[in-house]
Amino acid sequence: DGVNDAPALSAAQCGIAVDDATDAAKNAAAMILTTEGLSAVFGAVVESRKIFARLFSYVSYRMATTIQILIYLSVLVYAFDCCLDPLYVILLALLNDVTLLPIAEDRQTASAEPEHANIGVVLGFSLCLGAMQSLASLVFYLSMDNGLIDGIAPHDEAGYPTSVHAQNAIWLQVSIAAEFLIFAARAPGLFFLSRPSNELLVSTTLGNIVATLLALYAFADPLSWSEVGTIWLYDIIVLFVVDFTKMAYKLISNHGGAGIIDEATIEEENLKLRKPAEESEPVVEFAKTVEKHRASVRMIAEGAQAKSRKSGLSKSFIATGNTSRVSQKSFRAPGGAAGAKKSIKVDSLHKMTPGTAARLSTMYK
Repeated sequence: DGVNDAPALSAAQCGIAVDDATDAAKNAAAMILTTEGLSAVFGAVVESRKIFARLFSYVSYRMATTIQILIYLSVLVYAFDCCLDPLYVILLALLNDVTLLPIAEDRQTASAEPEHANIGVVLGFSLCLGAMQSLASLVFYLSMDNGLIDGIAPHDEAGYPTSVHAQNAIWLQVSIAAEFLIFAARAPGLFFLSRPSNELLVSTTLGNIVATLLALYAFADPLSWSEVGTIWLYDIIVLFVVDFTKMAYKLISNHGGAGIIDEATIEEENLKLRKPAEESEPVVEFAKTVEKHRASVRMIAEGAQAKSRKSGLSKSFIATGNTSRVSQKSFRAPGGAAGAKKSIKVDSLHKMTPGTAARLSTMYK
């Protein structure tokens, strides 16, 4: 890249300059390749999609918790005449803000297709999570007189609970449920199949422990250990219910239906297709060499087909949110009688190089 390429690099949406480019071209480019090949571009695309996933999970989680608190507290005040102490709301917001700081370093996966910021998609996803959280909290409130919380008389005798003890239980249930919600919001599939970063896991756990200790020892008319255990168990069950509701919403709306980029699988395929050391040596027995290449290509193709048959829609959808079959594209192989063209099906994320193309074409010659 010379000086004359600088205007084009500057005008491009993402100008890419090579390592030995002129200073003017490097200054105009958005990305500079410091190694040979284009693998850095692929890595940049993957990392940018991971950043987008982190932003989407944070925004959707924040909107979902806001919807939950707004709906739940409004219903408590206007329908059941239960006014929660403002201190609870302040502590709830403070704990959620502090424990969510590690989301910037969360372990995320890259989408298999480009994603775009769409407020309608974010709002719909957040509304689904927030509505389910609100419904679960309302069920907990209406069920406190059924043995979940001690000292709560039946509604038909003493009315709906508004005591300080009941408010402690309400606050702890909402606080723990809000902390657990980030695990459902961040995962493309079921939350227990997507491991969060250690920092995020530790921060949310510490936040729940602090909230539990406050409800046990700091507040007036504190909760008992049995009541705290009941609330923890209830919120864990709610997390599974909300997560399955999220998957149903994704299946119906096709939200995130492209699935994710499986970096481990791509690396495994690259190792299989790496140029063998003997290819650099002169070919002595041409027929045996060609047959060996054909056998290796046949083995890889059969393995990919078997894997595609085994990984049906349900398994892929549960793990990654993928609602479609593995997309494929056609590769035109040269050769054949009278210049006929034959199509070879390869995975859409497969890196096609001249060497790989030659190997794939040998089995059809």
